[in-house]
Amino acid sequence: MATVNENAGHHSPNDVVSFPSGVSAEASFELVLQATRSLLWIKTEADACAVARELVENLGGTLVSADEDAGEALPVDVSFGVGQPLLPSAPHSSVARMLLERRLPGFVRDANRALELANQANRLAEDASIDLITGLPNRRMLGRALGRIEEADAVIMIDLDHFKTVNDAFGHDAGDRVLGAFGRTLLSVVRAKDHVGRYGGEEFMVILPESSADHMLARLQAAWVLAQPRPITFSAGIAPARANPQGVLIAADRAMYRAKDLGRDQWQWAIEEDYR
Repeated sequence: MATVNENAGHHSPNDVVSFPSGVSAEASFELVLQATRSLLWIKTEADACAVARELVENLGGTLVSADEDAGEALPVDVSFGVGQPLLPSAPHSSVARMLLERRLPGFVRDANRALELANQANRLAEDASIDLITGLPNRRMLGRALGRIEEADAVIMIDLDHFKTVNDAFGHDAGDRVLGAFGRTLLSVVRAKDHVGRYGGEEFMVILPESSADHMLARLQAAWVLAQPRPITFSAGIAPARANPQGVLIAADRAMYRAKDLGRDQWQWAIEEDYR
């Protein structure tokens, strides 16, 4: 098996040259190519780190944390921000080190670019599912949550009373501030596993256990008195899913409008007729 000579650095990626480590120049190029292809599927920094870790090991190197480096590691961080910085290492003048020096920097640049594109796609997906005024999930995301509703859950439809008067008297910017404040207040009184979002206009929806509905609305009412930028109340309708999961949304909506008809600033539970 041939050894590395002083001209080894001038070989092209396709030169077939065997090294004591058992990895040829051609084989190392194929390993990097495979790792780079894997970057097409990464979604997180942890994914990129896993691909880089495997590549370093395949090229004959090891990984050490920056704190443990004794001076042999290459100054190329392959942790991508996950935990402590990780540096590839191999003995000086070894074939593994030459391969790491030759192949790894370009791969890391490609990985960082792949992460930029993945993060951009994630931001676009998040923007498509979040209402910009309130910061809450939008109607599209609420629809998905409705598709997973359970019998013990209830749907609450909430509508701000006389919201149009805010826009008419103070302008749409003032109306947006009210919506944003209500969204933040609503988010502060629900649990992390509850589903909450802006359904449209001045309407909001919450999906939570039926047993928690009254208590949540009472807390929301008390919190909203303190947080509201304009004096405005809300009305709500509660519809248990156990009565009819397919009709729960329309039932909650009808109960909400009954609360408005009865004087607003209150909530009503759906009755059997609301599901039809």
